Amino acid sequence: MKRLFLSGFLYTAIGRYSNVLIAILVDIFLSRLLSPADYGIVAILTVLLALFQLFSDAGIGAAIIQNRKVTQSDLRTLFTLSFILAIFLGITFGLIGIPLAWFYQNKIYAKLTWFLALAVVFFALVAVPKASMLRQKKFKEVNYISVFAGLCGGSTGIIIAILGGGVYALLFNTVVNSFVTLIVTICFSKVWPTKVIHFKPIIKIYSFATNQLGFNIVNYIAHNLDSILIAKYMSAGQLGIYNKAYRLILYPTSMFNGLITPILLPVLADHQSNVSVIRNVYLKLQHITALIAIPLSVFLFFSANSIINTLYGEQWQGAALPFAILSLSVWTQMLNANAEAIFQSRNKVKKLLKIGIYTAIFDVVATIVGVMNGNVVSVSVALLLSFSVNGIYVLYTVMHEALESNFWTLLKELKSGFILGLVTAFVLVLYNFIFIQSNAIIDLSVRIFLFIIVFVAGSILLGELTKIKLLLAKEVKGD
Repeated sequence: MKRLFLSGFLYTAIGRYSNVLIAILVDIFLSRLLSPADYGIVAILTVLLALFQLFSDAGIGAAIIQNRKVTQSDLRTLFTLSFILAIFLGITFGLIGIPLAWFYQNKIYAKLTWFLALAVVFFALVAVPKASMLRQKKFKEVNYISVFAGLCGGSTGIIIAILGGGVYALLFNTVVNSFVTLIVTICFSKVWPTKVIHFKPIIKIYSFATNQLGFNIVNYIAHNLDSILIAKYMSAGQLGIYNKAYRLILYPTSMFNGLITPILLPVLADHQSNVSVIRNVYLKLQHITALIAIPLSVFLFFSANSIINTLYGEQWQGAALPFAILSLSVWTQMLNANAEAIFQSRNKVKKLLKIGIYTAIFDVVATIVGVMNGNVVSVSVALLLSFSVNGIYVLYTVMHEALESNFWTLLKELKSGFILGLVTAFVLVLYNFIFIQSNAIIDLSVRIFLFIIVFVAGSILLGELTKIKLLLAKEVKGD
């Protein structure tokens, strides 16, 4: 199992970091060509696209990986059925632009949805071939495809923006990325459509897939209602600013947990009846995650102004305060990113759905309260409270319900992370009192230097570097 983790980790790191770097560079470039209002318009379409992506996968991807009884013939049948689903979702997405244009009083949505419907079709078609590759633990191929598609989509978006394409630059990025991903994934997976259609494969994965889809939907509502309501009751510009801040706090989770989460289910699914193995892996992952996530949250909070000004320019200064507030939730989001794979590997997706419903209710209430106050700062504060409470609840439930242990066992693994977080806060507060930098780039460079010094020195003093070396040098307990 250790070999699979390390192999998956390596190739996922290459794919994830490359894609995040591409996304950041493209975003930095486009942010200087497009306005917050442009981003606000596309943000609504992105929210809608995310919903259709859930239905495109319909929980089938995770079910294929988890269920070892699914055969190659079943995969071909499921792929054939996905064509029907893809066409239906594509047409529905195109038509939904009409009520969307009416709701937001902007006719452009009626045109843009038909163009973005292409991406919906491609997302639906790629679900089965991609799941097949992950099931076979072809992490290298999956991530190389992702990087190649990201380059194609990003470069196309930049070209369209330079040519004056406006919001279409952002949409071309998505459409081209999804199309390239589909074509190359089909070629590598060798999953082809079949002429014979039957529903036995659906019966095999139905229970798991429906519960997974249910969880995905409630999770979607909880994390996207803010954008929907801000666009309706505030303005596209405010939504663009809020969306910029929110997307930034997602990068740490994507960059770190994105390395681990995609390989957890394919690897741990082989050990779903051995809770001690899964618990041991989870605790080690959470220990390392806390070591990075907690001090990182502190750093982002104190460096928000410099980060926004350096990356996006002064026109995005309004995103600095929402970003600072939301950054305090980064550590709980990073720690909770692995929870879904743990419940999936333990075949407890019904419990996962219940957790999703409870956390979604709290997120929705917090979002409504924030929007009622009429500004994105209030929304950010309300969601920080919600994310924090939900984060602790999820961590507690994972230990008790999925791993048959207690919360105190997990807290002991997080201790070093909290210590580093407190030291980081002390150093940055001291820096704020002593030095005042007018240049954002210099200020951010100094803060990054201080953060690295504190992190490395603290890790050495706490003995964390030695622990990580030992972890990589020996087999995972229970393997």
